[in-house]
Amino acid sequence: MGAKKSVDIVIPVYYKEAPTLEKRLLEQIAYYQKTLKHYKWRIVVANNGPKKDALPVIKSLMKKNHQISYTDVDTPGRGIALRHTWLNSKSDFLVYMDADLATSLDSLVPMLSLLESHCDVAIGSRYVPGARVKRTISRFILSKVYNILLNVVLGLGIADSQCGFKGIRRDAAKKVIPNIKDEWWFFDTEMLYVAKKMGYVVCEIPVE
Repeated sequence: MGAKKSVDIVIPVYYKEAPTLEKRLLEQIAYYQKTLKHYKWRIVVANNGPKKDALPVIKSLMKKNHQISYTDVDTPGRGIALRHTWLNSKSDFLVYMDADLATSLDSLVPMLSLLESHCDVAIGSRYVPGARVKRTISRFILSKVYNILLNVVLGLGIADSQCGFKGIRRDAAKKVIPNIKDEWWFFDTEMLYVAKKMGYVVCEIPVE
């Protein structure tokens, strides 16, 4: 049997997530201990922004759980948090998900399987067959219109560019991320655009 592949699961955390952070991290640890036995994994909390409300929670959890790592990113913006953590990672696969765990953790193993096989980038999608989503009509319409415009203007050919659940192979990340200009909410979309333009394979998986 070969060596285990490694994965970094990055959680960008802004001060608004601090009150629920401990519960969410403990939930992830318990889940990964059961489902990621074939991987070397760690959770990387990217404490992102000027306020450090989450820092005491993170440090307390790190003393009890070696699977939690921490990095400080002073400049606000999800894009800059991912750029910093992913470019400094030595893991084979790099994943991020929103701190509120809006996407079911059950999607992680299928994502890693795709990255191990033929996909360079794997993204969660709320608009492909098999997805199960609960959201308001207004948010659904806004999201669909946004994705339609992206496909018309950029030719992405992707159903859902904004789902807060994405993964990339480290070798692809080292090539793609330096070419991304945006540091905020458009980072996800630009990553997909650059990856496709560079010839990398982007796969979508249904999420709940």
